[in-house]
Order: sequence, then structure tokens, then C-alpha cells
Amino acid sequence: MPRRDVIERVLDIVDYVLLKGLSVRSWRELVKRDWRTIIVIITLLIYFRALRLLTRIVSLCYRLRCGIDFKVGMEYVAELANNMNKRVNMNRRIKIETVDEDLVSIYEKDREAFTGILWRNPFWAFSIIGMVILIFLKHIPWFIPPISLVFIILKYILLPLSVAFIITPILAISELFSHKTMTIRDAKLINRVRELINQGHKVRGEKHVNYII
Repeated sequence: MPRRDVIERVLDIVDYVLLKGLSVRSWRELVKRDWRTIIVIITLLIYFRALRLLTRIVSLCYRLRCGIDFKVGMEYVAELANNMNKRVNMNRRIKIETVDEDLVSIYEKDREAFTGILWRNPFWAFSIIGMVILIFLKHIPWFIPPISLVFIILKYILLPLSVAFIITPILAISELFSHKTMTIRDAKLINRVRELINQGHKVRGEKHVNYII
């Protein structure tokens, strides 16, 4: 977690805090437009739900052990900005704005982000390995007695490993989608930053995006 004093010094000189947050509310519209996007969309929905659940668990652990609320990345910065806005001696307010694309706009700019990553997924090789392991487990009784200790050990080790290998391409979809759409999503953020800078504002945002103070 970033040091609070460092972030507050940055917030003392900025007018805006820009957040990135991919909107998935338009997923039904996108599925109606192109049913082939359903696998990527389902994976993204599951990923975001799992991420929120994990964040809540980590936040609960921080609250119980350290007495503080855990916030990830720019959400933590946004919370500090809100706290600074509540101070009576603040003669200005820091505006917090979410700037990102939605699923439909990304699809219109790059359809390959939804369809191409399924067939060009470099992790399909793991699924092939997983299937080979399953076939091996199916025929291993020909060589090793099913009641032997070796068979039991191999079964309990290789079976979970094969399942993990098989689902790896699906688990990787969200990361591949994020990597492929980063340029599109950053472009919208950068354009908004340029607008604010041209208006004389100072902005705080993601580190990997240029033009952000």
C-alpha cells in the first residue's frame, strides 16, 4: 500500500484524480450484437466478482490485524482525496472522475479483443498437456495396480494438475483482454488528461500513462 504522507503531498497540488474502471454494464447489448463475445464476457464478469470478493477479504484482514481499511491502487488515492475534501480548511475541492471505455466501445474499436484472444490464446498448449495427463491416468491401471500406493499418489497429484492445465486458457482470458485493450483504454484517459491540462488543471492518475502528474 502506498505511503499516505507521500500521496497527500501529491494531492496538495492536484485538482483532479482520474480513475480507470472498465464498465461491463453493456455486456447484454454486446452479446445481442455478437454472440461470439459471450465467453470473454462471462470470464470478465467472473473475474471482477472474484476480484471484489478477494479485495473484501484482504480488507477485512487488514481491518482486524492493523485497524485500517485496505484499498487497492487509485481507490486508496481517491479515498484520501475524499477525506481531504472534508477538511474545513480546504479552500478547494479535488474532483474525482472515472475515465474508461465500456465493452461496446472497445468492441467497435477492436473486435479481436473479444474473438481473437480465444483462438490465438497462447495457453491452449496447457490444455493439451492436461488432456494428455488425463489420458495417461485413464490407462495407467494397465501398468500399475489401482490399489497400489504409487497409483493413489499419482492420481491425487496428476488429476488436480491436469484440471489446472485444462482451465488455464480460460483463466488467462481476463489478463489477455486487459493487455490487448490497454492502448484503447489509455487513449481515452490520456485525451481527458490533455483536456484538463489545457484548462490549467493538475491531474493525478495511473503511473504507466504519460502526461499525468
